[in-house]
Amino acid sequence: MGRPSKLALALSGGGFTGYLFEIGALTALDDLFEDGTSINNFDIYVGVSAGAAAASLMANGVKPEEILQANLSEEWPYYFERRDIFAPAMGEGLKTVWRGAKQLYPLLKLYLQNRHEMSLIDLLDKAQDALPSGIYTLEPFARHLEAACLAKGLSNSFDGLRKELYIPAIDLETGQSVIFGDWGRHGVPISRAITASCAAPIYFCPVRIDGRDYIDAGIGRITFFEVAAQKGADFMIIVNPSVHIRHDFGAGGVRAPSARSMRLRDKGFLSIGDQATRINLEARFSQALRMFHHEHPERDFLVFSPKPTETLLFERSFLSFRDRVHLLRCGYLSVVEAMQERGGEVQARFSRHGLVVSESRLRQRVQMRLEQLAGTASAVPSEPAKRERRAGWSSVLGLLRR
Repeated sequence: MGRPSKLALALSGGGFTGYLFEIGALTALDDLFEDGTSINNFDIYVGVSAGAAAASLMANGVKPEEILQANLSEEWPYYFERRDIFAPAMGEGLKTVWRGAKQLYPLLKLYLQNRHEMSLIDLLDKAQDALPSGIYTLEPFARHLEAACLAKGLSNSFDGLRKELYIPAIDLETGQSVIFGDWGRHGVPISRAITASCAAPIYFCPVRIDGRDYIDAGIGRITFFEVAAQKGADFMIIVNPSVHIRHDFGAGGVRAPSARSMRLRDKGFLSIGDQATRINLEARFSQALRMFHHEHPERDFLVFSPKPTETLLFERSFLSFRDRVHLLRCGYLSVVEAMQERGGEVQARFSRHGLVVSESRLRQRVQMRLEQLAGTASAVPSEPAKRERRAGWSSVLGLLRR
């Protein structure tokens, strides 16, 4: 008998909405595994941006079901409020006022000397050095993560983990990718590494660690699953919530525009930029995955992603409790549908690497999860529900969608 496969979990970004999708998907995977196997039994964890927060919790032994239940019961600290994640960068605003005041006279002088050649756009372009480095700061998120580790007895140190955890980020000045948790970068607190990987430009100020400024790892080359392979992973489960949103109203497959699904053009330049970023990320992810598979055919992987019609993944700020439940359900459903559509392939790949999975076990737990996500008090299914569950995957999916 050969050596056991080295297993890795690789989680992409996608903001808070992507984080909730990932927790739903990971809960479904735990419901699928048998013989006491869990996502927490894997060897390597890699997380980018919001995926870094989920990966760090998995590496710390926190079960995805515990996080899901905390979000359903709104229990601290696994239930994040918006104020727990970011806040307006007031300090950056004060710096902007000071820098603007210093630049005012030189800019006016430059404009008067070249007023026949300079436009207002040119003047504003010259004044951009006075702009802040970001709209929000992630310092509240770092403090929240530190407090959560302390309250739950989790490790905020890479050296304190029994599992391997790697969190990529980008050095702003050099443009190079760095891997927190790798050799030479063990001393950085996990909470700081997570915020560095989450610092999407324009939205968030760069995160300073040991005198260097870091930004979101999703800006550079898509490498988070390659990191797992470089560390010896034979099989990777990849969860990628960063898909572009399909708003093709003329195609007949998307409902008519509403307050949430209105045309992107009418939602402002930030939404347009968000969609462009998602299109770019998805294209780069697909290309990187194809290249990786071509160069490393011996490495096996499975990818779980949402459908492109999940418009809630596009929300950047406020999420109601109902929205959060929907995103958790969306993540859970991604695994259930994968089992329905390609169950034989999924089981074969899991089995190849020593992971025992059970369709029947997942079917049995789907109804319980449905009732959890619907907020019912009892987890005991009714007789009609039991009959529907025995009918097969079509009825199970119908229940989940309802």
